[in-house]
Amino acid sequence: MIHKFYKKGKRVDRDWMGIKFDFVGNVRFEECSKEAYIKQMDDLLASHGLLEKFVYNTEIWNVLKGDDGLFAINVGDDVVKAKNVIVSVGRMGKPNKPGYKFPKAIRPRLNFNLSKVEDGERVMIVGGGDTAGEYAYGLVELEDMQNCTVTLNYRKAVINRMNPTNTEMTMKYIDNGKLANKMGVDVESVEIAEGDLVQVNFTDGSNAIYDRIVFALGGTSPKDFLVNSKIETGKWDEPLMDEKTLETNISGLYTIGDVVTDQGSIALAFNHASFVMNDIVAKAK
Repeated sequence: MIHKFYKKGKRVDRDWMGIKFDFVGNVRFEECSKEAYIKQMDDLLASHGLLEKFVYNTEIWNVLKGDDGLFAINVGDDVVKAKNVIVSVGRMGKPNKPGYKFPKAIRPRLNFNLSKVEDGERVMIVGGGDTAGEYAYGLVELEDMQNCTVTLNYRKAVINRMNPTNTEMTMKYIDNGKLANKMGVDVESVEIAEGDLVQVNFTDGSNAIYDRIVFALGGTSPKDFLVNSKIETGKWDEPLMDEKTLETNISGLYTIGDVVTDQGSIALAFNHASFVMNDIVAKAK
């Protein structure tokens, strides 16, 4: 998630919405940039001989338990067998989308993270949560994006869903004019402008042209993955599990992190991993 969705230099926060968690396991970190965080984790993994065991850029559609009591996971052309599996897919892989339709010609300019933003573009960030704020002021601060014009659009006139740090940073750049304020109005529709750019039509009757729109509207549980793995889900498509051990209805299959909570804290996700490992070790004795 950090590799894929975090832009260069973006700060990695351990907590969310001002809710703080003390680390309970032996893996922890301090708030730092994306690059510093990845180095911390890579160094830790390397010191335990685990870094080379990571496989990236491979989609997994399900995790199923076989008759031999082991889970079989298709990783590229290989099949990995495991006695225990921890699912930590989060929600960012399945972002919430706006209700209006996207003209096909401009869909490449309608994104859900900053990975395709180029210097010099006029970019509008849509959303009022922490991710929207971090995307907005993060773009303003990036040295290699100094020629971008960044606008924040939120349907409410006042920010009330960001943690205090993100609220302060966002308002700092709105107040000094480095971040354009388009709050208090919603997007009614988007259409093609000359040059395959994006014309955004707002509910107050105004419109504007942008090179790129980045939607930061939160995410939903990856229901298909959970169902395909035969994990029981609840009313809101969240996985059902033991609240203390985080084990699902399938013995040896656990779910942790954002997929089981709406609190969005990396520190909490780290703690979930500790709870799971303690349960695995206890059952192995």
